[in-house]
Amino acid sequence: MIVVHTLMGLRALDVRTGAVRWSAALPTTTRWAQSPRHVRLYPSLNKADRIYASFDDRLMAYHLADGQALWANPPRVEGRIRDIVQHPAGIVMLPEAPPASEATGNRRVVNGIVQTALNVASYEDGATIAAKPLRMHGNVIDAMVAGDTVVLAVDAESRTFVNVLEVATASLRLKKDVKIKGQLAYAELTPAGLLYVSRPDAATNAEVNVIDLATGEPRFKGAIESGKPLSAEDYNAGRYYLHHAVEGQTLYVFANRDHRLYAVDREAGTFRALGGEIKLQGGEDPIDMEIRPAGVVLIAPQNLVLVARDGHVKQQVYYPAPQLPGLVRALYAVNAVRAGLYGAAASAYGDAFAQTSRNATDPNARYVTTSLATAYSQAGSQLAGYSRQSAALATKRFKASLTVPGSVFMLTRAPAGNGNVLLEIDKDSGQPRARVDLGSEREPVYAVDDVAGMLFLRTAPSTLVGYRL
Repeated sequence: MIVVHTLMGLRALDVRTGAVRWSAALPTTTRWAQSPRHVRLYPSLNKADRIYASFDDRLMAYHLADGQALWANPPRVEGRIRDIVQHPAGIVMLPEAPPASEATGNRRVVNGIVQTALNVASYEDGATIAAKPLRMHGNVIDAMVAGDTVVLAVDAESRTFVNVLEVATASLRLKKDVKIKGQLAYAELTPAGLLYVSRPDAATNAEVNVIDLATGEPRFKGAIESGKPLSAEDYNAGRYYLHHAVEGQTLYVFANRDHRLYAVDREAGTFRALGGEIKLQGGEDPIDMEIRPAGVVLIAPQNLVLVARDGHVKQQVYYPAPQLPGLVRALYAVNAVRAGLYGAAASAYGDAFAQTSRNATDPNARYVTTSLATAYSQAGSQLAGYSRQSAALATKRFKASLTVPGSVFMLTRAPAGNGNVLLEIDKDSGQPRARVDLGSEREPVYAVDDVAGMLFLRTAPSTLVGYRL
């Protein structure tokens, strides 16, 4: 079954026949009985009997079997709901201000900054934990679960601020929101405070820092930063990204600006540089980083570097790419980290991955993927309207990957100089594990299912060949 929103309300459709199983009208949202303008659906992550729907400033839970509302009254925020976080202690409703053209008395602006207010709802009856919604100076654009709390990212006129929400009490830890550089990418609460990593944009550095929750002040006066370009016209976000990975008490960070590896002590709230500059060949920068038993692995389209935990380089390999710009674009199109499903082959790959998904043992993944796989062939369409948490479950098997747990795939010229080969490079040794000869294929279409351990290669317009990894 799949649930959709139409102008007439919610409809539950049989995925095989398209028949309507049930219908549910959404409540009107104004005194003039106006239909809601902003509706989003959220699959439940921990209660299999329901689905959540937000309509403008309200949220409701609906029974999947018959479409009946599960709460007597919908909880509300100030603004409109842009997303929800399904935390064990309650449902955090994240608000944003409606556009001025759609405002119906639920939009406030103070000193040029839109004002919103969030709240936390009970799973059982939808009752809000806070008697009054918590005021936020801007739109809540992101939220990350951190133990008993949720770290909030608030946008105020293109500036990002953070705060920490105690979900059980619907209260904020910091007296004032704290401004950070860039957009929030990673956050956790440590004994030293709020440790975060941000993402850069064309005008703003990314940074790593720790916020003291008692004072609201950053602990690092000279934070680890990404740098930014002199001009935004030819901006390449990958060159300014702060790659990071956690192991034990240490957060490892690689900064592309100075090509150095840093270690952040999560307990003490301190950091230090490890070793010297690490340069990749071919003018590349890392697009991914992970922790392996042998050390820290930096991954680029044609480079793999294994760095010891003290910062010295243990192994570095480079496999030059064929000089075919179209080929490189096809392989590294999506975020330069995970390859997207390519062109017309997306439907075929989606069907193949959906079949694998139906064998999933995780109940959450199985619930989300079986509901969506038969309705959509492309991951992008599949995710429209779903919360970030649900999307993470729904896409695990639907995205092709350039990496699998123990290896990375690199396209290079064949050793004999005839044609191209796809090499599977071991992350620990840097040596090829396996190869697939592509012949003279200029733009091969392939995808890796890192769950099933298969590589799929399109060898003809209607032919898909699978290789077990």
